[in-house]
Amino acid sequence: MPTRKLRYLLLTLFLTGSASAFSVSRVLPQKQATHFCRLFINDGEDIKPLSVHVQRVIESNDSLTSEQIFVEYLLRNNNWQSLRIFPHNHDDGTVVWYAPADELPASLGNEHQKYIREVFPRLITEVQAENWSTVDAYIDRMIQYQCRFGGRKFSSQPQPVIIICFFCAIFFAMFLWRKLRKYTINYLSSSR
Repeated sequence: MPTRKLRYLLLTLFLTGSASAFSVSRVLPQKQATHFCRLFINDGEDIKPLSVHVQRVIESNDSLTSEQIFVEYLLRNNNWQSLRIFPHNHDDGTVVWYAPADELPASLGNEHQKYIREVFPRLITEVQAENWSTVDAYIDRMIQYQCRFGGRKFSSQPQPVIIICFFCAIFFAMFLWRKLRKYTINYLSSSR
């Protein structure tokens, strides 16, 4: 039975060994990691951008953002294979989301199957080569794939209407605050 010191040493070696086995060059820069997390995922209950899940479960550290940590985890040891990010709108109108490791139906077509199986290995090759513009292009194509075959419009960006409503609400709150402040000052000065 290993002693406490030995267990600590083994744990430390395991953690540092696994960290050193994962090349630092495979960590995406913040811009690309944030871009990647704009992709949608079917989590079995809902379809949401990855960024929603990432912010809920991962805290950033001193050197990496939550998105960078998440993408590093996905790219390490093929963890991306179970990520259901590839939608397909079937003839009956249902949309099914597939992961690269899923058994893909023949109705999906050879080109779709090839894309789903090969896009991540190619993306990882570009990440390892640090070809960030090509990485962005791969991510853009995956987002376009989701928009085209997802059966509805997706956007990981805030909608303009929401932004306008937000600024109108802020403006209205500032307006009310000034009126209330002015009313309070007038009331206080008149009561003296």
